[in-house]
Amino acid sequence: MITPMKKVTILCIDSLKTKTLEELRSMGLLHVIHLQSPTGSDLNYAKAELQRVQKAIDVVPSKVKKEVAPITGSPDSLISELQNLIAERKEDEDTLAQMKVDLARYDVFGDFNPSQIEALAEKGIFIRLFEAEKNKKPLPDDESALVQYYGKNSVADCFVVINRGEKPADVKMANELRLPSLSLSEMKSKLSYAEKSLKKIESRLQEIATVKSSLKEQLLDVSDDYNLKEVNAGMIQNSGIAMIQGFCPEPRLAELKAMAPKLGWGLKIEDPSEEEFVPTLLSYNKASRPMKFLYDIIGISPGYHEMDVSLVFLAFFSVFFAMIVGDTVYGILFLIITLIAQAKLPKAPKAAFHFLILMSCTTIIWGFLNNSFLGFSPAALDLAQKSFVPEFVRKAALWIREASNVQYLCFILAVIHLTIAHVWNFILRVKSRSTTAIAQIGWLFSTWFMFFLASNMVLKKEMPEFAMPLFITGLVLIVLFMVPPKDLKKEWISFPMLIFDVVNNFVDIISYIRLFAVGMAGVAIAQAFNMMLSPLFGSAVGIAVSVIALFFVHCLNIALSIMGVAVHALRLNTLEFSNHLNLQWSGSEFTPFVKQKVN
Repeated sequence: MITPMKKVTILCIDSLKTKTLEELRSMGLLHVIHLQSPTGSDLNYAKAELQRVQKAIDVVPSKVKKEVAPITGSPDSLISELQNLIAERKEDEDTLAQMKVDLARYDVFGDFNPSQIEALAEKGIFIRLFEAEKNKKPLPDDESALVQYYGKNSVADCFVVINRGEKPADVKMANELRLPSLSLSEMKSKLSYAEKSLKKIESRLQEIATVKSSLKEQLLDVSDDYNLKEVNAGMIQNSGIAMIQGFCPEPRLAELKAMAPKLGWGLKIEDPSEEEFVPTLLSYNKASRPMKFLYDIIGISPGYHEMDVSLVFLAFFSVFFAMIVGDTVYGILFLIITLIAQAKLPKAPKAAFHFLILMSCTTIIWGFLNNSFLGFSPAALDLAQKSFVPEFVRKAALWIREASNVQYLCFILAVIHLTIAHVWNFILRVKSRSTTAIAQIGWLFSTWFMFFLASNMVLKKEMPEFAMPLFITGLVLIVLFMVPPKDLKKEWISFPMLIFDVVNNFVDIISYIRLFAVGMAGVAIAQAFNMMLSPLFGSAVGIAVSVIALFFVHCLNIALSIMGVAVHALRLNTLEFSNHLNLQWSGSEFTPFVKQKVN
């Protein structure tokens, strides 16, 4: 559920401002609203320090080689050293890149001293380097000039033109190369030095990586300092009184009220208005907790004034996941990997493992019902042929193996999914005493008509006699109640747009057939490769080749299935379902002012 919030304003005397902020930070219950734009030299310094430390830590490797011995040193000194190493590495990388370019261009001319060529030019002997296109040769205007071909560099044919006189010869059909600042041997020396320097830097970074945890502690310190100064700068103060404002979860108000008299706070608590952008704090029960993992991955959150659809989202997403992945062995593989990861990473968020276990189990169930095992359908594992399996399960297993029945199931899921959205919307609007609640009944009727229409057009199922009257009744209810009477002048555009909304209603039902299409594509890929490789099963070598080939095929198939889930299963929840529910996912996560470093 979405945790109710209260808007809190705290007044304190200016001399206790720092103490107030430190106490609020230790409590970790206030999502701060800046009452003025945070600015100031202290804040700028703290921000620069945070960026400096973050940039330094970013270059430290995450993994340490076994042979590297741990080092000692204060975090401050190591951060300063890392800054120097970053600058040195940048300089060495630039040198390395430039020397490689210059060597590729000038190596063909051999080792020469550019200063000697410049000295000869002062004496009237001009030696210049040229590049020419293939089958072309420099043409100097001085007939006595010497043109010598040297070979090819990285871009063109290379020549040297030498002439004696008061000025260099005018050369056509070629582009002059500027003299390098270094000789070839000097370039190679600089290149070698840069390479050795980079190796030393990488070696030192490996050593510093042994104490990266202490550097991260330093990052938390400077981050806490920056956050404190940012909140401080965002407060307003006048006549010795400072004010801070934010949102506090209603269940934690008692903590705030208990602290107020201890520090002499003035406390104002009020309900947020409809216009205010209130952060969203989702609280989960055991059933909906796995959704936290998915929300964190895709980075969405319902708005505070919207509804929490976690349970419905999770229930339908797990079904969509199973239908798209669809293979028993894939599900078992996911489950094994998840259980191993859970054992190896006991401190990892449990919601992630609960989510993955649920997805794995639904996939295994769907795979067993379909008798799908890596594209094979072994009779020995067919639930539909087992007498100990309940009859309704056997019938269901046989039913979903017909392509037309799976398509029909997609439409059934669609109409149930969207029905939940409109019923939910109806209840919310009734609670808010809005006449538009009746329009939701109209949309509900329209959705069911579109279900019957899609089933008729795609699967040739007969439409019930009440379908058309249901649709007409729905349209009438929508037209009459879609806009409140007081808003007719400003929302009149909704009426001409209604035809597009009705068409979209049909399209939304049809779009659920993607579950069948994507799921069948994965099965088809597995079966096709099984058939192609089956002639090789007669020999040991053939079996080995087939196993290797099938391993890569199934890895690819799993990757495509996961992509299908990411695109289609998410879309059906966050677009089709959410549109019918008027859910915009406009929320911002509740981020309390809290100390990140735990002492």
